[in-house]
Amino acid sequence: MTEQTITPGTPATTFPTGTFTYTVGDASPIVEFDGHGGVTVTLDGEVIVTASYKVLGDVIEVVDEGSPYATPEYGVGRYKWRLEGQALTFSVIEDKSKARLKSFAVPWTRSA
Repeated sequence: MTEQTITPGTPATTFPTGTFTYTVGDASPIVEFDGHGGVTVTLDGEVIVTASYKVLGDVIEVVDEGSPYATPEYGVGRYKWRLEGQALTFSVIEDKSKARLKSFAVPWTRSA
């Protein structure tokens, strides 16, 4: 995991790797960015989405690859990202996947 020191109130300039969590409804999935372009989303210990990602400055592109809740048929989702302290937030640029839009609409919190 790439460590970086963030001054409160100052956005990060390098996309963070590691583990994050977010809550949508009653579910709180765990998202792990491996730092090598891979993303794994788990819920209650079960992998629900595997995906790949690419970061271009303050934009992240995500493509679902497999698992029960993946939506690879919708192609690339593009979001502006921002990390302040432990909070990772996203603003949609373009995404046809309603499931992914719902997940990226809420703040994520770094958990490891």
